Amino acid sequence: MSKRSDRSPPHADVSPWPFERHVYTVRYRSYLPSTKAALNRAVHEMLHVADQCGCLASSHADLEIALREALANAIIHGNEYHNSKQVFVRCYGAPGRALLIIVRDEGPGFVPEDVPDPRDEDRMHLHHGRGLLLMRELMDRIEFRRGGSEVVLYHSLKR
Repeated sequence: MSKRSDRSPPHADVSPWPFERHVYTVRYRSYLPSTKAALNRAVHEMLHVADQCGCLASSHADLEIALREALANAIIHGNEYHNSKQVFVRCYGAPGRALLIIVRDEGPGFVPEDVPDPRDEDRMHLHHGRGLLLMRELMDRIEFRRGGSEVVLYHSLKR
């Protein structure tokens, strides 16, 4: 199986940029503590925003998995469960058009290309390390910014 970076994304022409703030009418912003309970609450609230945008019915599972992976990575790997560190999340919805989710942690960041492919033979039986792959496969576009401490998930309703 080839890596996503070796092939075009399924919706290569779909882009959240330039960001048209006036189009995104449904918004959610929150600072979360680095806890599992906060992760669950944020997922629930952002799925509510997705529902308001009309994009939840057909892709509920995909959105929930991608959200959980992005938030878990921020809490576990970025903030290392430090109580003093927070995760900043933003969710913008453009009903009938798109959903844009931004997750930022207070960690040092990382280089996404340095993360091993979980499909490699020596990694297939591990119980971790699939988050980036899942986000790439389930969202129309993902982007890493701020040295890897922020991820942007984009889900288009126009397919």
